Amino acid sequence: AMSTIPIPSIHQFLTRKPARVASVALRWIRPDDAAALQAFVRALSPVSRRLRFHVALNELTESRLRALTRVDQRAHVAFVLTSDERGMEQIVGEARYVVCGDGETAEFGIAVAEAFRGHGLAERLLGALVDAARAAGLRWLVGDVLADNARMLAFVRRCGFAETTRGVGPGVVRVERCVE
Repeated sequence: AMSTIPIPSIHQFLTRKPARVASVALRWIRPDDAAALQAFVRALSPVSRRLRFHVALNELTESRLRALTRVDQRAHVAFVLTSDERGMEQIVGEARYVVCGDGETAEFGIAVAEAFRGHGLAERLLGALVDAARAAGLRWLVGDVLADNARMLAFVRRCGFAETTRGVGPGVVRVERCVE
């Protein structure tokens, strides 16, 4: 049985962004993040959206947006990175996992805004997912990465994931990491 994950405090840290320093906060996603998440997805390049969602899309449907923001933080855990831009909070990264039917594996996804890449934010998001998975008693994080997503494949290799070909179609690489 999965226990309730303790809610972390908001973690704030500084990141060097082009020409200035931005404060970035890591927190759980909330239902009222729907508009900000849609703006985040729309702001990603078409290539980044395809690499993250495995389909060409310009924005999320209303039902998909609801599913991605109204999560129970047990079977579906999701974090966002936010930054204040002229007094308005904007999402600059998101990460999530969904627990698989076996109860010990979760499938994850991560995306970071182009302007905020290269500053260790994906590592922070992945660290939050690993900590939450471990606290929930899960054993594995797995992900399906498009084979042409060289940046993500290099990232997960650096973070201790191994590649496997079990149960994936052509053009997709399955990566997995034990979190126990």
